[in-house]
Amino acid sequence: MQTFLPYASFEDSAAVLDNRRLGKQRVEGTQILTILLTPNYRGAWRNHPAVRMWRGYEEALRLYINAVVTEWIGRGYRNSLATYDLTGRPIVFPFWLGDPRLHDSHKSNLLRKDFSYYSQFGWDVPPDLPYYWPV
Repeated sequence: MQTFLPYASFEDSAAVLDNRRLGKQRVEGTQILTILLTPNYRGAWRNHPAVRMWRGYEEALRLYINAVVTEWIGRGYRNSLATYDLTGRPIVFPFWLGDPRLHDSHKSNLLRKDFSYYSQFGWDVPPDLPYYWPV
């Protein structure tokens, strides 16, 4: 369970994800949103840091999901998951968006997952950073 954010921009983050991870982000973002919006959710993921970091920022998470779905469709894939009309809705962005500890940890982990793909971006980060969870 993860929302990959190598950049503070949701669109820029979606644009650099490999197809496999991009497709999974649609699903995982939606799963996190469902957990956050389900009163008294009792499932195993309820206290996972990837869920907790979005608590209180559900509109921003919807915006992230929209960015991922838009990129997915832009690459020619079909999408069956929801997108969200956020017109007129106030969006509170997470305090951690833009924190280099978070974005660098995601870059480092993406490099470990698929170095041949992610090395093209020239990210100058240590290769062994653990995930930074802002919770």
